[in-house]
Formats: sequence, C-alpha cells, structure tokens
Amino acid sequence: MMTTPRRKACVECRQQKIRCDVEQHKTPHEACSRCKKMNLECRILPTSTRNLRQTKAEMRRELEELRWNMRQGTDGAHPHSTPSNVEGQTFSPLEPGSGTFSHPSVPPTDASTSLSPAFESGHSRVGSRKGSPQGATLPRILDGYVVEAKRIDDCFTLFFTQYRPLLPILDSSMTPNEYYELSPFLFWSIIVTGSRKYSDDPAILDKTSQLITPLAFSSMALRSTPIPVIQGLLILCTWRLPTNSMYKDMTHVLCGAAVHLATQIGLHVTGVGQDFARIPLKKDQDEKIFRAKLWMHCVIVSIRTSCAEGIPPLVVAESFFHGDERDREDTLAYLPPGLQFQHKVHIILLKAMAAMVRTDLNSVNCDVRVLRSLISVFDSQLLSLAASSPSELDTFQLNCVRIHVLAYHFFAHPTNPGPDVEDLIRLYSLCISTIQAANAITQQTNSATISQSFIDRTMALAGFVILKLTRSPLAQHLDLAAGERAYFYAVQFNNNASVQAGDIGSRCAQIMTNLWNSSKVFRRKNGAIESLGLRLRRRLSMSVSFDMFWYWREEFAHLTNPYSAEDSGPSNAQTQPTTPVYEKEVKEVTRPTGLPLAQAPAPVTKFQSNTMNQIQPNPATMSFDTWDGSEYNVPPMLEQFPDYDWAAGFDFSNEWPNVPMPPIAGPAGTGYNFGVNG
Repeated sequence: MMTTPRRKACVECRQQKIRCDVEQHKTPHEACSRCKKMNLECRILPTSTRNLRQTKAEMRRELEELRWNMRQGTDGAHPHSTPSNVEGQTFSPLEPGSGTFSHPSVPPTDASTSLSPAFESGHSRVGSRKGSPQGATLPRILDGYVVEAKRIDDCFTLFFTQYRPLLPILDSSMTPNEYYELSPFLFWSIIVTGSRKYSDDPAILDKTSQLITPLAFSSMALRSTPIPVIQGLLILCTWRLPTNSMYKDMTHVLCGAAVHLATQIGLHVTGVGQDFARIPLKKDQDEKIFRAKLWMHCVIVSIRTSCAEGIPPLVVAESFFHGDERDREDTLAYLPPGLQFQHKVHIILLKAMAAMVRTDLNSVNCDVRVLRSLISVFDSQLLSLAASSPSELDTFQLNCVRIHVLAYHFFAHPTNPGPDVEDLIRLYSLCISTIQAANAITQQTNSATISQSFIDRTMALAGFVILKLTRSPLAQHLDLAAGERAYFYAVQFNNNASVQAGDIGSRCAQIMTNLWNSSKVFRRKNGAIESLGLRLRRRLSMSVSFDMFWYWREEFAHLTNPYSAEDSGPSNAQTQPTTPVYEKEVKEVTRPTGLPLAQAPAPVTKFQSNTMNQIQPNPATMSFDTWDGSEYNVPPMLEQFPDYDWAAGFDFSNEWPNVPMPPIAGPAGTGYNFGVNG
C-alpha cells in the first residue's frame, strides 16, 4: 500500500502556521491562493525554516565576532570605544595573541549592566575563531579586566589538579571554553580559586576576587542555569575569597544561597526532582547519582561554613534519606565511600551543634552534666566512625570535627563543679595530634596552600585550645613542649594558607603569636589567671577563637573589652604565673583510642615558656574595628548587628603597619623561624 507524500507548505504560510494549498510537485509550481491574494512570493524550500532562528549561543558568538572585528578595525583610532552592551554581556572573549594584555582595550561598563551576564545551558563546545587553533582557549574579560588564554589554562590546571580532588563536583574533561559557555560565573569561580597561589600573575586573584561577588548575585538572580551556579557557590564557600575583615566575608550568605537554590530544584530528594519541574523529566540513573552527590556536597559545605562562623546551620541535611528505601539504597551504592563517610561525620556535627544550641550555653550557670553528656555522646559517635575511614585525609577531617565537639567543654563553669580533667587532657592530645597530622600532610602534598577554609579555622581553634590549657592549672599534667611545637605548627599553617598580604590568615597567625607571648592574657581583675572559662559564649565552638580575639584587642589594640563586666572570676579561682617553669617531669598525654593519626607526643622533662621574642604592633599606627561600611556606601554596621555578633567579627583596617615585621622565632631548640607572610 503506497502512502501519499506529505504536503509541504510554502515559506509564507509555514511562518504564519496556516494551511497552504500549494502544489509543490508541479515544476514550476503555482503560487498558493494566499500568496496570490496578498501578492507575495510563493517559495517552497526543501527543508523546514521554522527553526532557522539563531540560538542564544550563536548570537553571542556573532556579537563577540563583531566586537573583535571592531577593535581590529579601529587600528588604535578609538582605543576605548566598544559596541553597545547586549543583554548586559560584559564577559566577551578576545582573539588569542602572543602578547600580554597589560591594559584592556575595553573599559569597564556601568555597574548596573555588568550584573546581567547572559547564560545558556548545555555543554556545546565553543567554535574557534578564524585563524586560531581548533578548540584553543579564548581570553576573557570580567568587567573590563582581561585574562589571557595562557593564564586561563594555567588557572584551570591548578584548580583541577590541586583543588578539585578536595571538592569533586566538576567534570575535568570539559574545556575552559565549554565552562564559559555553560556559565560565566562558574568559569570565573574556577579562575579565582585556581589563581590563589598562582605566582606568575598574582593580579588575577586580586582583580577577580573583587569582581566575582556581584557576578554571583547576578547569576543567582537570572536562575537560567541553577546547577552551575550552585557548583560555583560551593567552590567559593570551600575556599573563601581573600579579605582582611570577617564582615566583608560573604561566604555564609553565598552558602545559604547555594543550599536554597539546591532545595528549590529538588536536589534534597532522591530521583531527578520531578516534583520540582514543570515538564516531564527522564528517569536517568546518571542524573540521579549526580544530583545526590551534589546535594551531599551542599550539606557538607553548609555545615562546615556554619561551624567555622559559629552560627547554627540552616540545612535540611537528612531529607535525602527519606522516601523509598530501595531507591535510596540503589543511589547510595554508586556514591563514593569518602563522600558517604564525610556526610556521616558532618551529620553528627550538625546534630551536635543543634543539641548544644538547645542548652543554656549563654549562661555560665548552664547545666554542666547535660553539656558533658552531650559532648560524650557525639564524640563517641564520631569515634565509632574512625574504623571505617577510607583514607588518612578523611581521618584528619574527622579529628577536626572532634575538636569542635570537644571544645564545648570550655562552656562549663571553670571552678563549679570544676574542669573535666580527663576530657580536657584528651582534647589537648587530640589538638596536638591533629596539628601534627596537618603538618605531615602539608609536607607531603603542600596542602596548606590549598587548605579548605574550615581547616584553617580549625587549626586556629586547636592552637587556642592548646594556649588555654597550657596556661591553666592542668598544665602539670600536659606535655607542654609538644603543645608549644604544635601551637607554632598551627601558626605556620595559617601563614601558609594566607593568599594575600594582610588577609585574615596572616593576621590570625600574628594574633596567635602575640597572645602566646602575652603576660596579661587570661588575667582577671582580681589578678587571678583563669583560662578555662569563656566570656563570649554565643558562637558555638568558635566562641573559643572569638573570645581569644578580644583578649588580643584589649591588650594590643587598647580597646575597651565589652565583656569586662564578666571578668570577675570566681572567688576560689586558682592563681598561677603566666609563664611558669615546671621543674618536675610532666605526665605523658594519653593517646585517644581508635584514631590512626592520633599519635601521642613524646614526654619531656623541662619546659621553659615564653621562648619567643615579644612582637607587639605599634598602636599608634594601627586602627581596629573602624570600618563603618563607607567602602560599600552602607550605614555604620554597629547599628545593624547584635552586640555579640559585632564583637565576634574582628575587623582590621587598612592601617595595618606596612613596615617589615621581624621574623617570628619558633620554640627554643626547634630551629623554626616563622615569617609573618609564611
């Protein structure tokens, strides 16, 4: 049985989507009745013309080609002219060249238009330009700042070889051009992270770190490619943008945006998220696994960010494990063991933080029995996971989480009912072993330079814990020499993690150095030394670090301590010298069980504290907590934040002394010499 060939419509009728009565089989054909009536040319094409309109990617490439031709055609007559901005697109590539772009020929556009880059979904490869090698990386512009092709390739190589293994959420087989076509924000997130230790051109980090935050907010507003935006946000939250003030740090805001974007597209549920889509979705197993992985990374990064900030996390962490058990088990079978292990560890940390928030931590009269019971329960749960750790790096991260859990011991009243000697000694040993593990890993893989921000904050917390315990009555039970070595390993770790002069990492290292040499730290109004208590108590485990910052401000910046009213120590507080000499042999610290990296330090016979040279900044050349928001045209921050929140965020002004700082001498007999900038 023969079928009648399908009738074709002429071009005019097809575009208007109306019935056409043209006889296409006649040669030449007669015009259809509509074309005759309207006196139009009746044409029949062999292929359809409905989908011949340019795609957004093709229009963008054509726009970039026109811009390039205009720049080449000016021959320097109008070096600062540029075509009008289409859809706010300011991220145009340039033709690869052999020279270095010392000054971009395209000036920065208006801020209002630079916040609206055009995105398109898909993984289509960018076509190469005439005269350029096939698939060659194209230079890019971010708000007038040009990054040439070689620098882009170098930064991508650094990111995918050093940073991606710690956060495997991106496809390493895609090219820089493909990532730019997928999402300019994700592309620049890779660049700014890969350039953190890029010595060939440090200006890339300086420039892109200032420009990428507005791009992040504009990308979230467009909402056209949520998955790449989530991936870019997780990268920026894992490796924070360099800043000299915690109040200029937008990490917690970006992390919250990533989690909310993820839940809005249904990443927190198993499957492909059909309940959150307006069109039928294909039930693809690879898509299910990809979404599950990305959500678990969102959970881990969110919990870490909140913990490092001392803020309760706002994440529905376990919703992924609700629903059909068989579907869940099928998905978990394809997830990497290390990711599942880290997810379990951070779920315990999440539960610990939530449980601690429900207790009366704000008061020195909180129920110590409940507090210590919670600490014991959650620490035991973490220890039970140690045997299933897939690698030493996973064990090291587990120990970092344990430090945060055990740090809640400092919320107990220091004298009533008295310190938990056994648990505090265990915490001391854990801090030493964890810092030693970080130092060993750093020597093997140079991990300090690519350290995640959560690890940096934890190293500082571990150092402050060591300082508090070595200045306490428990010092006679501790290996003080091992504690001092570990303390300055933590100082060096923060110096190595610093990516810019005067950023939070380098200044935290300087603060730690000053506090170790201080003879006034922990001294109460009555002259007693009380190091086991906390005055600042609303920042969860990080209250220990933030409280130490106020000790430093009070002594070295000569600021009035807002917690001075709480300095009245208990009547039975024990007084001891700040820099004692222990003539008798101290006891060896007990090794925590179940942790491969928790190696007990060797005992020593004598310990002479305060072996470092005193380094005190000149108060006349320094100003602290003076940033009032003038750089961003906002009202003074003091009126916008609660008192405890403002007190917790230490802010160094740009008046930090520019004079060269003398080297920081390490502990006596160790041979270490720590420079301020690593």
